[in-house]
Amino acid sequence: MRAKLFLTALLFLLIGNAFAQREVVETTDEVVVMAIKNLDELMQDEKFLKELAKEDVHGTYTFKITVNDKGRISSMRALSRSEDASIPGQNFLNDLVRKHKFDFKIPKGNSHQFEYTFNTP
Repeated sequence: MRAKLFLTALLFLLIGNAFAQREVVETTDEVVVMAIKNLDELMQDEKFLKELAKEDVHGTYTFKITVNDKGRISSMRALSRSEDASIPGQNFLNDLVRKHKFDFKIPKGNSHQFEYTFNTP
């Protein structure tokens, strides 16, 4: 009987964690802070950096990024790039970053824009 109760409780805990909701962020300032934090972490991710190195992406790229209500990037518009940066590198970085899903979401129907500069190795 105790074993059944324990297993049932454990099952509910595991299921609860599997369906855990991401934090909902309301204001533009909060979105910008959290998005920049997420992108900074992405730029430290070994797997991400290996992808950039494999395609020989280097230089500095500045984008205007729009985040939609699902915590995904809906658009990235290139604003500038350094002299050592290339257009193919910019396009590859754009495609790679757009696959990223932020660890927050915003209220349905909203979107927020911010600028971010990627400094690639």
